[in-house]
Amino acid sequence: MEVKKQGEDEGNKGDLLITWLSLKFYPAMFVVVLVLAPMIPINLNNIELNVERSKACGYRVPTAPEDSGYNQMNSELGNQQARVPIWWGLFHQINKGVTHALTASIPCKPDLRQVRFEVQHEKINNPALLTEVRLFVQQCYVPARQKIQSSQLSLSPAQVRETSWLGGRILIANSELYPRYRAQQPHSLFPYNASRDNGLPNNGEGGFPNCAEWWDTANNGLKDRLLADVKQNFSAKVIDFFSSKDNSDESILRTVLRAENMDISRGKVYPGYGGNLDPTFANATTRLTSSVGSLAASFAAFPAFDAMRQALPMVHAFMLMAVIIITPLVIVMSGYSLKTLVTLTFVSFALVSLTFWWELARWLDSWLLSALYDSSAHSRINPYFLENTQDDFIVNFVMGSMFLVLPAIWLGSMSWAGVKIGDIAAGFTTGSLDSKSAGSQGGNLVKKGGKEISAGFNK
Repeated sequence: MEVKKQGEDEGNKGDLLITWLSLKFYPAMFVVVLVLAPMIPINLNNIELNVERSKACGYRVPTAPEDSGYNQMNSELGNQQARVPIWWGLFHQINKGVTHALTASIPCKPDLRQVRFEVQHEKINNPALLTEVRLFVQQCYVPARQKIQSSQLSLSPAQVRETSWLGGRILIANSELYPRYRAQQPHSLFPYNASRDNGLPNNGEGGFPNCAEWWDTANNGLKDRLLADVKQNFSAKVIDFFSSKDNSDESILRTVLRAENMDISRGKVYPGYGGNLDPTFANATTRLTSSVGSLAASFAAFPAFDAMRQALPMVHAFMLMAVIIITPLVIVMSGYSLKTLVTLTFVSFALVSLTFWWELARWLDSWLLSALYDSSAHSRINPYFLENTQDDFIVNFVMGSMFLVLPAIWLGSMSWAGVKIGDIAAGFTTGSLDSKSAGSQGGNLVKKGGKEISAGFNK
């Protein structure tokens, strides 16, 4: 058709047609041979793992594919060996290499947000142990606290903190507190002691330890048994994190045993642009109202953010699978266009490199938490930030959104190179929406329960 449109003055139409066909044919053959023809066989046993970065950052070294859960996977589908075209095999290695190099440039930092979330949501697994904790509170902690209050002692902030949980060293060391009180029922883990248990029945069921022994005895004490029960569900990442920290056992038990899992930070970290410099009652009320609103929203948002972070890599894998499946169809429908090939190559690189942006968001989040709690900017003594979930909740909202904002900026920036793939960012938002909303349901239940309790008091 194009040759016909040239008219009679263009010379030999046959030569012109052959020239034009060659300009279409050779690029099309290039696309067919290098981009569409499957040539390189894929075998999961050939996966090579670079463990140097894992060793440098203190993470557990991943096992070889044949020693992991991949050893049962088959590289064949319908008795056909999986193969990849030369073009995509080459660019897959380039994409992965660039992404790994970018990720390796990020300094080592443990995922503090995930560590805190895992510890805060850990519960006592043994019902008998949970019952024993309740007995310990009734028979030891409550009487000791009442003794402190009745004595009207002037305690420093550090001493108040020590007496605010079951295992405070002041409670254990002071002879008028835990050593003065005892268990009111026998315990089989503590042998009967005639001098200590004089006047109490020796029926073979065990002795009656005082509260200091009940809590602090090695192996058989309530403290060690609680730690063993709680730590059995911790991931390797959390265990490795606490193995290098001082007083880690105290931090874990403080978090697990406290009555609330959420507490508002008393530290003022970042002033922001809210509020007003004029400290009037109206302005203070406005700031308090906005803080309460943010706090109420955070009950649902923080579990939702964690669920979103867990869902993003899964959504990422499925989107990569979808792009791989539709790539040959799009190329054929485009008439083997080189422009389409370049666009799809950019799409593949943009999707593969998203892991770098999530790692950057995770590092920024962990670094910010570390900076806040390791400096004088935060007024509350709080080892490993484990006791606060609502602390500096505006910062938490911002950092949680970074896991979607940074990839959206990256994918949108591809349009600067003339590649329109910014709409892919919407796929991650919608793909993680169900997981995010499911994670927020737990927080919504807490909010609903609080409203019902408040309504009951109002009646």
